[in-house]
Amino acid sequence: MSQNDKPDIPYIDYTRQITCILYEGGASKLMELLHHKGINECYFYSVRGNPIGRASLAGNLPEIPKTEILHATVSADQADYIYKMLYEEANMDEQGQGVITVNRLTRSSPIALPEESHVGA
Repeated sequence: MSQNDKPDIPYIDYTRQITCILYEGGASKLMELLHHKGINECYFYSVRGNPIGRASLAGNLPEIPKTEILHATVSADQADYIYKMLYEEANMDEQGQGVITVNRLTRSSPIALPEESHVGA
């Protein structure tokens, strides 16, 4: 295959990454909500640590952190709506719940989920 025969690398520059840092957990609930809204480009993971000012010990035993970080990639025209939905659903207006940000991605590639008939085949 020559250099000219290679397919073009996709270049999508209208995407945003929404990041939620959830001090009390709850990322799986938000992912389910995103999935029902048709957003499948998301993932989360658990991390250790507490926000500044929150004790990390309870009764001389280390507290098991519930902090989770959720990332979702959305199109630019969806970003405000999804941000507002996640902000309200995660109760970000309450102190100590977490932080939510939106960042412009320089580029991304498309994601194509398999057809229902091919899943598990």
